[in-house]
Amino acid sequence: MKCNLYQTPQDFLEDNRGFLLKYEAAVQLNMGNAQSHSGEACHPGLLFGRYEEQGEPLLLFGNTLPWNLCLNAVPGETHAPAAATELAKHLKQSGIVIHGLNARKDLCEAFLPAYGGTFHMRTGMDVMVLEVLIEPPRAPGHVRKAVPADLGMLTEWGLAFQREAVHESPSEKEIQEKFSQYVEKETVYLFEQPDGTAVSLAASNRALPHGAGISWVYTPPEHRGHGYAQCTVAEICREKLAEGKKYCTLFVDKANPISNKIYQKIGFQILEDCFDYKLNEEDGV
Repeated sequence: MKCNLYQTPQDFLEDNRGFLLKYEAAVQLNMGNAQSHSGEACHPGLLFGRYEEQGEPLLLFGNTLPWNLCLNAVPGETHAPAAATELAKHLKQSGIVIHGLNARKDLCEAFLPAYGGTFHMRTGMDVMVLEVLIEPPRAPGHVRKAVPADLGMLTEWGLAFQREAVHESPSEKEIQEKFSQYVEKETVYLFEQPDGTAVSLAASNRALPHGAGISWVYTPPEHRGHGYAQCTVAEICREKLAEGKKYCTLFVDKANPISNKIYQKIGFQILEDCFDYKLNEEDGV
C-alpha cells in the first residue's frame, strides 16, 4: 500500500479523473473542494492524496481547511479501511490539523480510533441520486427563482436550516453573504403559493461533470406536510435533467426517515452513507 501526495489539487483531479467521474456523486465534496482550489499549491491545510495498491486507488482524501477531511473509496473495497487507519496515523504524527471527518461508516470507524482525540457526530446522512424523475402530485402554487428582495427571508431560513440540520448557529452575515452569491447565480428556488407567499426553499449550487447537487432544502414548520419541498426539488431535477445532466443528488439526514421517503417517491435512491464528525476543539492538534 503506497501513499501519494499531490503538489496541487489540479494534479489530484487529473490523476484520479477516471475514479472521480465513475463515482462522482459519492466523491462530490472532495471533487468540489479540489476544483475550487485547482490553481493553488498544496500545503497541510490544502492537502490532497491517495493510497493505492498496484497502481489502483484504494482511498482518496482531501484536507481543505476549514472544511472536514473527506475520504472516498470504491464501494465494497475491503482494503480501504486499512488505508484510512494509515492516513490517520500519518496525519497525527505529522501534526497536520483537521477539523473533522466526512466519510462513509467503515472509513470513519477505521480512521477515528487511529487518529485519537474526541469526535462527536454532527450528522449521519445518506447520499441519494435521481436519474429519472417520478412526477409528484402538484401543490397549489409554483416554483420560481429567488431574487435580491428575498435575501432577508433566505437568511432567516438558512439560519433555521443550520440550527435544525447540524445544531449549529453560524453568523447571520455568513449566511446572508452565501445566499447573496446563490441568488446572483440564480441557483436558489422558492415554492410560492397562489397568493405570493414563499413557503419552501431549495438550492442547486454544486455543478458536477454529469450531475447537479441539491442542498438547503428547507420548509418552515408551519408550511410542512403539503408537498412544497417535494415539488421544489422536483422542479430543480426537471430543469437539470432537461439541460442534459444525467442525475441529481442530495444529502438526506438519516435521522429524518420522512425525508428519505419523500425523495424516494420522486425517484431518488440511496447511493452510499456519509457521516460527518467534528473534532472537539480541546482535542485539536
